[in-house]
Amino acid sequence: MRKYIYILTLLVATLSVNSVQAQSLDDLIKSFTNLMSGTPESTEQKHKVTYPEIYELIGRWNFDSLVVDYTGDNTLASVAVSTLEGQLPLLASKFDLVAGRDYVNIGEDGVITFVSGESRVSAHCNSYNSYNGEVTLTLYLTGKYINVTGVIFELNGKMRVLFDAKKVMELLAQNYTKFSENTTLQMAKTVIDNYPGIRVGIAIKK
Repeated sequence: MRKYIYILTLLVATLSVNSVQAQSLDDLIKSFTNLMSGTPESTEQKHKVTYPEIYELIGRWNFDSLVVDYTGDNTLASVAVSTLEGQLPLLASKFDLVAGRDYVNIGEDGVITFVSGESRVSAHCNSYNSYNGEVTLTLYLTGKYINVTGVIFELNGKMRVLFDAKKVMELLAQNYTKFSENTTLQMAKTVIDNYPGIRVGIAIKK
C-alpha cells in the first residue's frame, strides 16, 4: 500500500511543479499555442465518452498507463495538465508500473484487486452508476477503511478509472504522515484547490 501512496504523492506533486513552471519555455509556448488553436480540449470535448454497464467491467484488465485530465476551462490549469501528461510514462517507470504485466481484476463479488509486480492492493465496490460512471470504493489504508469516489468510462478503446485530484490530496493529507512538512505537496494543494476539475488515475484495457 505504501507504494501507491508514494505514486499518488508524486503525481500530485509533479502536477503542482508544472503548474508553476513548465519543463521548458518551449513546452509552455507549445502548450499555450495548442490551447489557443483549440487543442487540447477536455477529454469529454475531444472524444465520445461512454460508460460501461457493470457486467462489462467484470474480469481482468491490463494496466496501460497513468492518466491525468482536466474538466475545467482555466487556461493555466490546462497548460499544467498538458505538460504533466508528457511526464506520466517516466513517472510510471519510476514506480515500476508496467503496461501488460500489471493488472486490475474486478470480481463479480465487487472485490477489485490491483496487482503491480509483487505488490497488490484491494478495494470493494460499494456502488456503480452506469449512467454517469460514478463508482464508490472502500479500501483498507493505514489501518482503517476509507471510502473514495471516482468515475469509470471508456475512451478510445481503453477504460479509465479517475479520481478527483482534490479528493486524492485530502486522502494524502489524512494518511501521509509527512504531508504537512512537504512543501511541494503544500504547493500542489494550493494549485488543486484553486483549479477544480483535475482528475488522476489509470487507463486499463482487456
